Amino acid sequence: MSKIFKSFSLTTLGTRAAVVVGAAMLSTTIYASASPPLASEVQAAKASKISLQQAINIAAKKSSGLLMSASFDHDDDKAQGGLYEMEFITSSRNYEIKVDATTGKVISTDVDRLDSDDMADYKALKQAKIDIKQAVKIAEKQTGGRVIEIEFKNDRDYSDHASYYEADILKGNSIVWLNVDANTGSVFKNKFKK
Repeated sequence: MSKIFKSFSLTTLGTRAAVVVGAAMLSTTIYASASPPLASEVQAAKASKISLQQAINIAAKKSSGLLMSASFDHDDDKAQGGLYEMEFITSSRNYEIKVDATTGKVISTDVDRLDSDDMADYKALKQAKIDIKQAVKIAEKQTGGRVIEIEFKNDRDYSDHASYYEADILKGNSIVWLNVDANTGSVFKNKFKK
């Protein structure tokens, strides 16, 4: 009976060791694969010749409505040095405009009809006291960095902030994430993006 117990203990111990080693290898792989995209995004954003603000001004000439979001995309195959993607919204249409982050040229323009969720977002954005350009200035002043992505949110994730802007800011070699209340301009929930 003791031989069976010893054999069982060794088998159980070996299985546990294999699980621990396997989990360590998996977590190392996940960590290693998660780090390079962020590093390459930081590197590409630093190298971009066109700022988010400039891209917004370029895109605004090709659309109408309110700016809902603007973001930097470092790995889009349409632009070697990355591109900015802006979304403008009207009471009936959604405009998506892509601007090359190196040259400032408009790469594409898409127009779609709004669905019911977009209509609710448009109404909330129209009532916001702080627009996206003001939110960019607030976020940059708060962090001392450069906004590379900002989006209007009307999802009630925060009880004290019904509508807000979620911003990613390039600061040094990291990306800082914070929110700006769309009615008061107050900044909340500031942390480093992983």
